[in-house]
Amino acid sequence: MSAACDRIRLNLEQEFDIPFTVHIETVSGEPEYVLAPEDPDRELFCIRAHIRNGVRLTMDFVPQKYSMNFITAMGLHKEADRQLFCRYVEAMRSKGASCNILVNSMPISTDDVASWPVVWKKFEAQVKKMPVSYDDNVPEVDIIEEWTGMMMGMILSLTEIVAIEDEKPVLGFKEGASIRYDANRYERNPLNRKLCLDAMGYRCHICGMDFEKIYGVIGHHFIHVHHIIPVSQLGPDYVIDPLHDLVPVCPNCHSMLHKKDPPFFPDELIRIMQRISAGGNEK
Repeated sequence: MSAACDRIRLNLEQEFDIPFTVHIETVSGEPEYVLAPEDPDRELFCIRAHIRNGVRLTMDFVPQKYSMNFITAMGLHKEADRQLFCRYVEAMRSKGASCNILVNSMPISTDDVASWPVVWKKFEAQVKKMPVSYDDNVPEVDIIEEWTGMMMGMILSLTEIVAIEDEKPVLGFKEGASIRYDANRYERNPLNRKLCLDAMGYRCHICGMDFEKIYGVIGHHFIHVHHIIPVSQLGPDYVIDPLHDLVPVCPNCHSMLHKKDPPFFPDELIRIMQRISAGGNEK
């Protein structure tokens, strides 16, 4: 079990650039995974996930004892962050999950973020999926890793990831719920990357390379994410759509995309490869 926890923790840290803790508790005779950003002062949250009878996955957002400021801060995020939150909800629903999201004990609409309450005193979220997989050969750790990663991304989209000097990045908010932003955060937002990969997978969109199939465990979840429109061409107010502006690519194809300025569009590079494969020349 410790190996499974270590794998999930390392994957979360790789995806979101903040430290996590992961452990397993036994509830009703079955394992329950408890995942949380490192939180020695108990001011944030955890996600509790379990699979009942091998078929029903349930994940719950659980606030920590002193999380009031954190929840208040979630409610103050700008519309772009709320839209990203909704895209995560949509991604999970598209995979067959039900998502029950409540603010101040009332459901919120993922179609109308302007209708959300201004002041958040309570936040509840539960995600369920049944059957959890149509393939009996999928290991439990793979299922937990995939789904908790999506739910974690949903929650973190309404929080702030900041780096304090040269220390390890942490999840941060100021008391009174004023959020601190990096001016160029949109360039490397790990939440955008995560949502892109949740939707499109870890196979290269151009050549089809799957690192895990070739390299085994060391290739697990390894892939680059390419900005179809270069970051340098995006205005400061541009809001990235992870499902349309980003694409997973292998390092080789990523380099080839940038062989000209502005870069090739992914479909252009695919057509070049098809012509070369058919015996043509590319000048």
